[in-house]
Amino acid sequence: MFLKNAKISVQWSLAAKLVMLYVISASTILLMACGFLYWTLLNNIDHEHKALLIAELTELQSALQQSPIDQALLKQLVREESKNATEAHSASFHPSSTHYSYFRVLNSQHQRVVETKNMSSLFPESVFSEYTEDKIFASDVKIQTKDKRFFLLITQYFPQSSESGNNWQVQAALNVTQDEILLLQYQKMLGLVLLVGVCFTTLAGFWITRKGLKPLNQITQAVQTISINHLHETIASEKWPKELALLAAAFDDMLDRLDESFARLSQFSADLAHELRTPINNLMGETEIALSRQRTLSDYQQILGSNMEEFNRLNRMIEELLFLSRAESPETKIHCEILILEKELETIRTFYESLATDKKIKIRLVGHGRVYADPLLLRRALNNLIANAISYTNTEGEIILISKQVDQFTEVQVCDNGIGIDEKERLKIFDRFYRADKARVKNTQGTGLGLSLVKSIMDLHQGTVSVHSQTGKGTSVILHFPSR
Repeated sequence: MFLKNAKISVQWSLAAKLVMLYVISASTILLMACGFLYWTLLNNIDHEHKALLIAELTELQSALQQSPIDQALLKQLVREESKNATEAHSASFHPSSTHYSYFRVLNSQHQRVVETKNMSSLFPESVFSEYTEDKIFASDVKIQTKDKRFFLLITQYFPQSSESGNNWQVQAALNVTQDEILLLQYQKMLGLVLLVGVCFTTLAGFWITRKGLKPLNQITQAVQTISINHLHETIASEKWPKELALLAAAFDDMLDRLDESFARLSQFSADLAHELRTPINNLMGETEIALSRQRTLSDYQQILGSNMEEFNRLNRMIEELLFLSRAESPETKIHCEILILEKELETIRTFYESLATDKKIKIRLVGHGRVYADPLLLRRALNNLIANAISYTNTEGEIILISKQVDQFTEVQVCDNGIGIDEKERLKIFDRFYRADKARVKNTQGTGLGLSLVKSIMDLHQGTVSVHSQTGKGTSVILHFPSR
C-alpha cells in the first residue's frame, strides 16, 4: 500500500480545526445573544426607573412653581410621591417586594426646604451629582448603602419662575435593590446558559464533524486498499459528496497515469533487455566460435571488426539513453541562437547525399527562414529524421526538407514517399525502443531511440513534433519551433 511507509506529520487534525471553528462561531453567537438580552433587560429597567422618577418630579415641579409655596402641601406631596413611587415601582417589577423612594427639595441658596424622613442620614447632599443649568438632569448615580441596598440617585433642576423667583433643585433616590438582585440572577442564568450552550455546541460539533468527515474516512480506506498491482481500480464509481467527487476523479486520473507509467516502464525494461541481448548474443557467439579452434590472423581481425560494430551499437545506445535522461531533468539548459535554416539543411543534405545516392534517393530543399534553436540539438534531431527517412524510403524515392514560418512558429518538415506508418502504430513511435514490425526487419542497426530523442529535443525547445503518414505513400515529420 502507498501509505504504509509514509511518515505523516500531524499537528492539528481537520476534525479538531472544524470543531474548534464551530464552537468558536456558535459560542460567539450565543454570547452576543446573551449580551443583547441582558442589555435589553438593563435598558428597560433603567428606562422604567427614569420614567417613574420623571413622572413624580413633574408633579413636584407643578407645586414648586406656585406662589407662594405651601410648605405643608409640599411635604404632603413629597410623602405621597414617595408612596406612589413605591407602589408603582413594586407593581411594575416585584409586586411582592418593598421599594423606597426619597425626595429632597433645595432652594437657590441650597437650603433644605423639604425632604423625606431619614433621607439626610442615608443620602447627604454631597452624594448627588452636580447639576448644570443647560441640562434637565445631571448624571444619574447608582450607589450601595452599608446595609447592601442599591439606590438610583437623580438631581433635577427647575429654573426660577416669574412668580416664585427661586431656582429649585430636587434630589431623588429610588430603591432598586430588587432590580439589582434580578439582574444578578439574570447574569447567573445567562452564564449558565452560555456554559451549557458551549458544552452542547462542542458535543454537537464533534458529532457534525464526525458525520461530515465520514465520506473522507471512507475514501481514505478505499485508497488504502489500492496496491501497485491494482492500479486499474477506481474509487470515483462510488457516490461521493460533490467536493470529494472531484478529489476521487482526480485520484483516479493519477492512478491512470501511474498505471500507464508503470506499463511504459515495464515495456521499456523489456525493450531494453531485448535491445541489449541482441548485440551481447552476437558478441558471445562470435567469441565462442573464435575460441572453438585455432584461427588465422585474418580471421581474428574479422571477428574483432564485427565485435567492434556491436560495441559501437551499444555505445550509441548508452549515449542516447544518457541524453534522454539529461533531457528530462528540469536543470538541463540549452544554448539557443538564431540559425539560417537553408544553411543548416544544406549542410545535413550534403552529409547524407552519398548514403541517399546509394539507394538512388533524391534529397531536395524547399523554403527558407530562420529558427531560434540550439544548433547541435537541431542537427541531431534532423540527422535522426533524415536517417530514418532514408532507411524506410524505397529505391528511387524522394526526401523533401521544408522550412517555413507559420504564425508564431517556425516549421521544419522532413517528408518522404516511403513505406509509411500504420495508424495504430503512430501513437507509439515516440516511445523508447519502439519500432514497428517492418522497421525491425529493415533497420536492424538502429537503436529504436531516434524519435524519442527528437521529441525530447523539441520539449527542451518548448516546441512540438507531429507526424502525418499514410501506409505505402510516405511520412511527414513536422518540427514546430516557437519564435524567440
